[in-house]
Amino acid sequence: MVGLEHPKILLLIPVAVILLFLVIRRDFVKLKGERWKLFEKVKVRRRIIVLVLRSIAVAALLVALAQPVVMRQEISTGNPSLTILVDGSRSFDLFDRQAVQEIKEKLQDEIPIRIRSIGSQNSSALGDELIASMLGNDNLLLVSDGRATKGRSLGDVMVVAAAINSTVNALYLNPVRSDAAASVEGPRITTVGIDNEFLVRVQQTSNSEAEPIQYDVKATLDGDVVLEKSGAGTDGFRFTRKLTEGYHQITAEITTGSANDYFAGNNVFYKTTKVEKKPKLLLVTKRETPLQGVFIPLYDVTTVQSIKGTSLAGYSAAVLNDIPEEEIDTDKIADFIDEGNGIVVFGGRSSYDKGDYKGKPLENLLPVKVGSGEEGAKKFVNVVLLIDISGSTGAGFGAGSSSSVEEVEKAQAAGLINDLRPDDRAGVVAFNTEPHTVAEMDRISNNKKQLISNVQRLIYTGGTLVAEGIRGARQMLAQADGSKNIVLFSDGKSASMGEDLWAARIASEQGIKLYAVGVGEGTNREHMQAIAKAGNGIYFEPTEAQKLKIIFSGAEAAPTDKMKLEKLNSNHFITRNVKLNARLTGFNQAVPKPNADVLVATAENRPVLTVWRFGLGRIASVTTDDGTGWAAELFNKDNSVLITRAVNWAIGDLGRNKKFDVTARDTHLGENFNVDVVSDEMPSHSKMAFSKTGERSYSSEFTPDKTGWYSFFDATAAANYPLELLNTGYDPDLGVLVQATGGQIFKPDQTAELLEHVKDKSKKLVTTQKSLAWILLAIALTAFLIEIAARKILEQAERI
Repeated sequence: MVGLEHPKILLLIPVAVILLFLVIRRDFVKLKGERWKLFEKVKVRRRIIVLVLRSIAVAALLVALAQPVVMRQEISTGNPSLTILVDGSRSFDLFDRQAVQEIKEKLQDEIPIRIRSIGSQNSSALGDELIASMLGNDNLLLVSDGRATKGRSLGDVMVVAAAINSTVNALYLNPVRSDAAASVEGPRITTVGIDNEFLVRVQQTSNSEAEPIQYDVKATLDGDVVLEKSGAGTDGFRFTRKLTEGYHQITAEITTGSANDYFAGNNVFYKTTKVEKKPKLLLVTKRETPLQGVFIPLYDVTTVQSIKGTSLAGYSAAVLNDIPEEEIDTDKIADFIDEGNGIVVFGGRSSYDKGDYKGKPLENLLPVKVGSGEEGAKKFVNVVLLIDISGSTGAGFGAGSSSSVEEVEKAQAAGLINDLRPDDRAGVVAFNTEPHTVAEMDRISNNKKQLISNVQRLIYTGGTLVAEGIRGARQMLAQADGSKNIVLFSDGKSASMGEDLWAARIASEQGIKLYAVGVGEGTNREHMQAIAKAGNGIYFEPTEAQKLKIIFSGAEAAPTDKMKLEKLNSNHFITRNVKLNARLTGFNQAVPKPNADVLVATAENRPVLTVWRFGLGRIASVTTDDGTGWAAELFNKDNSVLITRAVNWAIGDLGRNKKFDVTARDTHLGENFNVDVVSDEMPSHSKMAFSKTGERSYSSEFTPDKTGWYSFFDATAAANYPLELLNTGYDPDLGVLVQATGGQIFKPDQTAELLEHVKDKSKKLVTTQKSLAWILLAIALTAFLIEIAARKILEQAERI
């Protein structure tokens, strides 16, 4: 391929030709007489010849200055080598590291091999070790379970590896030892009178051909046995209890009676749960209300008819039930919120649009604007469908399903396209490790069939960098007018987790809402939820994708279903695991503000429960009534949990209004206790030094030296076995992470495949350049010599 290093120089050629023409046609010496007449006969012919030859010479010189080159691309074998990183931490003692030496012996005659130890004892800073080992344009083999317990996350490191062309592979070893580890999951802080569910989890790692370890599991709560079961393999055991005020100690222990249980130290797990007394709640209502029946069993409720003249000191939250704006002291409410407290505002026939909230200071505090308008109508909807086409989405959708994630993902995207209105605008961006524009933004009425066709033809391959996809979608929405939305379809197995959240936050700051839809049983839900949260959107399970229709255009529900309540966000604290089955007969007119979270709406997308944080406080808007007129079904036994969850969320930190309160968080050996104190003065403790973190807040750290219980003032915290022994066995996301760098998972008997892969990744596309300037210089010289010869010939002709 021929190219120019400085192509702009060619622009001088026409300028040079014009200048030559002007110079050559000018007569510098005026001749008279017969000689002049003779010269007139031949000068035109001479000037034409000179102009042509000099133009060729000058053009050739300028082209030579532009540096013409012939570029050739060849595949170079490079310098293939392999750095093997061997995990030396305790959790990897379950695997036989001898395989590494066998691989080295088989490959060292073919390529240079370097072995480096990473991790040690109870520390697995795998990400930091990988960063330190990368040289760029190199190959690494990670011999580890992939469970980093310190330092950078592997996902963030794989992004760096891909950027510097370092290929990270992993070696999968079958465990040669077995282990069973106990742990307990459950609430860290709760209140009296609430059913609390705890999960005793047994994580087992063993050889696939070995019999699973048999064990007995026992759990005690404050010394009383609450669970006794037997089991084998990885399993979970649940129990539920109501707890009294104070700190409670839960101990879970597994007994195996087997010599195959390699780590005996992770068979006992300790957990503390702090139980607070009922928080103080102020209920402002001018009538008897079903809210009293819901609140009194759970909170210390004070009921008043007016907030004016009522002190809010000592209350954690206040509920305003259908109160008109003129009877609300907005300044008092604002000060209450500034102190970190919560407000829940119920609608009705005397509030919101019917209570003169619109345009008043109170409306500024609420997560909704009063009335209907263009925001509710969503006249200009722009949606980019962001589709993950990485190799991981080609896997099976889930157990018992014959569909692949790819097929489900395409069906979900096509379904959303069909649900959008004709005037809505949509585009499609596919991504793996980089974004690919599949269809530019256009009205649905113009390109619906083409959009669906393009989606159906997508081919799935490569790694996953969600951040790159978000970047491509943001660029597509940059010039759009109206609401801007991204709908991400992915399994969330990204190698750029930190960058994903950053990209989502940037999108949010640009006025874009990012919704995320999980597409398979193996979806990394936590990461997808985090992306949606950072993007000021909502995460949906695969079965919930149809709710996007409600968000973008309102569902075309039957008349009897238009007032049915729908959970738009199932992952918020308020709505998580709440089974909602209710219909309304009326509501207040309101539309959500841009940064608010709409948790519950009608089938026609009328917001019913909308929340947001305002400074240190929390505010929830319930734009229907208290069940006396419009929302009777919302207050039955099954649905009323939504109301109590909303109040619990508004209350937030239960200890902030106490004169003295201590919160200590459980930890593992090698980590610190985080002890937080709320007090009017600096706390003093013989083993800790506190620092001020807020107006009445203090914090300190304490490093335990053994497992068991530790007391700090009136608080208790637990120290467990090292985090290194909590989750043993291979991280299920390790394969996806290495794929993001172009790497693969290998087994010990695949040394030939590993060698071929290393050689292939070491190949480089080398571009060589050969200058053609000498040819142009030769042409210029030839033209110059021809001109001289032509002038000589013409001069001789003139003498004859």
